[in-house]
Amino acid sequence: MKISNHLLVAEPGDLVTYDKSPNQAAGISPLYLVMHYTAGPTLDGAVSWFKNPEAQASSHLVIDRDGSIVQMVAFNRRAWHAGKSKWGNLDGMNQFSIGIELVNAGKLRKNSNDQWVTWSNKVIPATDVTIAKHKDESTEAGWHEYPQAQLEAACKVASLLHKTYNFTDVLGHEDVSPGRKVDPGPLFPMNSFRSIVLGRA
Repeated sequence: MKISNHLLVAEPGDLVTYDKSPNQAAGISPLYLVMHYTAGPTLDGAVSWFKNPEAQASSHLVIDRDGSIVQMVAFNRRAWHAGKSKWGNLDGMNQFSIGIELVNAGKLRKNSNDQWVTWSNKVIPATDVTIAKHKDESTEAGWHEYPQAQLEAACKVASLLHKTYNFTDVLGHEDVSPGRKVDPGPLFPMNSFRSIVLGRA
């Protein structure tokens, strides 16, 4: 996998496709990489949402649970992934970051049948759920786990992005929009991910 003209180029064995989102703009200085989860369990759901002009949302990349990658916005264009956000003295992080969405249902709740469900009542198997506490919250909840193949693909593409764009840091949506967002959540291994991507391991 390589980057050419701000697009991912697949090499043999890479699962990379391009599906352009209309939700984008010009003007970006990518100082940061911001990690998200989609809050839904399927790639198709995330991609179709980001292709809907009414969504007013998009991401540069969406990474499925099997590690396959869909690029939706070129890296020199502004994706609409961070919304109302700030970090340090920067306001509006879409202008200053590349966004990666990981297909993951995120924070879950129990239904009346004692099953873990998403905000839209889709059932997530208990074997894919871990109970944990978010750093910004005081109570534990169920969270959708990240598969190894997905994390490995994210590390690989994020490292390539850092080599190309030389990020200052890797952040979560929860860092730039605290109180409003909780992704990528407590099950995302941010410390080790950041170390690998930025070469600090």
